[in-house]
Amino acid sequence: MKELQWFLDLVNTQNMVDSSLNLGISQSALSRRLAALESEVGAPLFDRHGRHLELNECGKALAKRAAEASDTWKRGVEEVHRLMDPERGTVRLDFMHSLGTWLVPELVGAYRQEHPHVTFQLVQGAAQTLIDHVLAGEADVAFVGPKPAAFVESGELGWKQLATQRLALAVPSAHRWAGREEVSIAEAVEEDFVAMLPGYGTRMLLDELTARAGFRPRLVFESMELTTLSGLVSAGLGVAVLPLGDSNIVIPGMQLIPLKEKRERELGMVWRTKASPALAAEAFREFVSARPESHRKS
Repeated sequence: MKELQWFLDLVNTQNMVDSSLNLGISQSALSRRLAALESEVGAPLFDRHGRHLELNECGKALAKRAAEASDTWKRGVEEVHRLMDPERGTVRLDFMHSLGTWLVPELVGAYRQEHPHVTFQLVQGAAQTLIDHVLAGEADVAFVGPKPAAFVESGELGWKQLATQRLALAVPSAHRWAGREEVSIAEAVEEDFVAMLPGYGTRMLLDELTARAGFRPRLVFESMELTTLSGLVSAGLGVAVLPLGDSNIVIPGMQLIPLKEKRERELGMVWRTKASPALAAEAFREFVSARPESHRKS
């Protein structure tokens, strides 16, 4: 990489005197380096005008690739620093949209109070997409739900449960069931549903619950946001399965009726068990794992 640096410096200054001073070498040594490089590539890289140099077309072509290689090298060095420095590294954290209003701010905020120089690279998405990111090594940890049982049982992913939420059926305030203390998902067989898109955690739970009840929900709209579902329920477009205990999705015009089914929404952290994590990511994971589980229920 040193050869790239002296060449790129010369490209920048286009002056032998200035570059020799920048690099701390003699002009004759710099001239020999340039002559050797031009001999290696088989073409002059600069047009000479006394001490001043002017980058020619061959030089521009090589300079472009040299700059790209230098940037790639710098990113590699930064990645090594990320892996080796627990106090100044980067944690690649993925999380579901619905956790961006409470769980992620709580945990990241608390961690940064103790480790202010650690940075976070954040990605939001569907639960299944985030699990795939972790499995592919594209994220260090992810906050998802429900628990990806198959991957955890196979040993591919580690799992730390962080919170549980009881599930409810959201209905418009004018719905015939409004005011009930509980409702079974099986009773909703004839209802129109608004739901999350496939791959999202709450959609997985809806599909699981309705499959156990022996029917497929009649979907009239699919979304990426729980708050959108709340709004559409309040407008009378349909009913939805939503978690209890999240004040951000409770709006006027709808009511949450707890489900009789005891299935809860598990929220937790996943990570690859067979990988050597960056020290900053490992420290964050240990910090999160040491915190008590939250039971966010109404």
